[in-house]
Amino acid sequence: MATGPAAAFLEPRWPTPIRRGTVGGGSVRTGAADWPLPPPRSPIASPRCDEREPFAGRFRSGAYFAAPLLCALTSSSSRRVRRRAAALSRRLLGRVRRHAARDRLQDTEIRAAMQLPPEALEIVPGEEVANGRDSRSDLRGTWLNLFRNSAPYIAMFRNTVMVFHIPGHLLNDTRSAELEGLLGDITLCTLLGVKPVLVVAIEGRILQRATVEGLGGEGGAPVTLQSLPYEDDVLRMVKEEVGIVLAELEGVLGRLGRYVQGRRRSVGPSPAVEKAADADDEDETSFHVYASSMLVSAAPFRTTDGVAGGLLGRVYKVDVQQIRRRLQDNDLVVLMPVGTCAGGDVRCVSSEQLATEVAKQMKAAKLVFFTRGQHFVDTRRRGLPVATIQVKDASEWVKYAKEKPEILQDELARELLSYVELLIEALALGTRRGHLLDSMQGSLLQELYTTDGRGTLVSQDLYDGLRLADASDVGGILGLTMPLVEKGLLKKRSGYEVERSCSAREMFVWKRDDQTLGCASLECFDDAPDMAELGCFVVSEACRGKGHGTVLLAYIERVAVLQGLRTIFLLTTQTMQWFEERGFRSTSVDKLPECKRKSYDVTRSSKVYMKNLDEIPSSVMERFSFVEVDTLE
Repeated sequence: MATGPAAAFLEPRWPTPIRRGTVGGGSVRTGAADWPLPPPRSPIASPRCDEREPFAGRFRSGAYFAAPLLCALTSSSSRRVRRRAAALSRRLLGRVRRHAARDRLQDTEIRAAMQLPPEALEIVPGEEVANGRDSRSDLRGTWLNLFRNSAPYIAMFRNTVMVFHIPGHLLNDTRSAELEGLLGDITLCTLLGVKPVLVVAIEGRILQRATVEGLGGEGGAPVTLQSLPYEDDVLRMVKEEVGIVLAELEGVLGRLGRYVQGRRRSVGPSPAVEKAADADDEDETSFHVYASSMLVSAAPFRTTDGVAGGLLGRVYKVDVQQIRRRLQDNDLVVLMPVGTCAGGDVRCVSSEQLATEVAKQMKAAKLVFFTRGQHFVDTRRRGLPVATIQVKDASEWVKYAKEKPEILQDELARELLSYVELLIEALALGTRRGHLLDSMQGSLLQELYTTDGRGTLVSQDLYDGLRLADASDVGGILGLTMPLVEKGLLKKRSGYEVERSCSAREMFVWKRDDQTLGCASLECFDDAPDMAELGCFVVSEACRGKGHGTVLLAYIERVAVLQGLRTIFLLTTQTMQWFEERGFRSTSVDKLPECKRKSYDVTRSSKVYMKNLDEIPSSVMERFSFVEVDTLE
């Protein structure tokens, strides 16, 4: 038996054990654990250590020879040494256990763990409760309703061109989470069939860098595109910023495209057919971003006094045909607000004006401006956000805002004012809809694919021509309803009855250019003051299938809400499905007002449908009609 200091390594005096652990054959006890030592083993004698994993063999032998040393350290009189030795022993024990488990794990065990054995499968009835929840109720919830409600919008917006203006405040940091989230939403819209055109605002970056480098802004004046001189240093700086932003955006869009789109697979009858289809579509599996400086032509900007605008230019022409070809190839087109003049000069144009010109010339379905959070609220409705605003109302607000110094002095208000002016201009020349919303991730998807939306929708004046009918409209209403009466689809009304409804302010008519497009009546009852009957609901044959019926119904519902009505009902024999899609529910004749039940015509066997106006806010009903209607030409 060894004596002296060496005895501490060969024959340590074991302290009282605290806990036990098993590693191998023998046993070593320390202040923190009871260590069984593995049998002595040379790494050289192990083929696994030499050929497959030499480090593991050295580690095992090292752990074996280091264990007595740790035992000796835990017997030290120093409390600090004992604590550190106990911690090292626990780490060493964990490593030895992990290596031992890895050595014992075989490929067959891995495959067995990945498989589902047949004896683990059991069939249970649907009424049984699993984990405290009804299995059938898992399909119900918010997500299912949202998915079902978004399906019509997905179909509606497929293969439509949308222009998105990417604001400059998101480009201060091109790796920001807000910018990446917005680009991710646009990428998902592309996957759903939207043809997107992105117009990127880089004016802020150019002006910021020009200020740092001391270009322009003489005499302490702020640097603007108009004050920047047309010099080589300025042009070099502009080209560098355009290249930097474009390269970073392409990287982000490419990464998001591969993540969202994934790899498309063809549904072939066999793997060979699928492999052949993948080989043919090899170029279509990735997400393509197309950007070119040749898509935009610019012209020098000159003031009304003929003074040149420096680096600032104006949009002269947009290559619409090239953009359409790229969109047909499922490319995402990115436009930078930089154009080339006829002489080869480079000019910076306003990104907002460029987005408006692209939307006008391409007759885009939507032009979307992203704000910094500012939005419209309606003070008449306790400050609720404005979901929809018509062009006429927006134009009146622009005139009102330009006379208010408090609005013109507010930077955010001026920004929103400029966006509204551009949307009015775009909608007047072919763009169907305009949107104002914040750039938060998910806002765009909620705005496009839900009924209530997220921001403010700017639309044409769809209610133009809708009004209360008078005695001069009786002939047009009778001429509109008579063909349906002859087919038995509509109850016959005499001229006297129609004129009486007009005198009672219960009949509404839709006229344009002296032509009657539609009509509807809203008859109230004394014994049911909160209910009214929707009747004589007719749209001219030339306008059917174009959204006029949806607009007319939304108008009548808004009028009913203004009158304090809570429920409207109708009797129909043919168009049940159309009304069901717009919130009406079938009910019994007993739910009708008493005076209406007495006059109910049993021979017609009309179905009764009711709609509760309290379930959906009137602003949402109006927005739904504006979103659903494509055009009212």
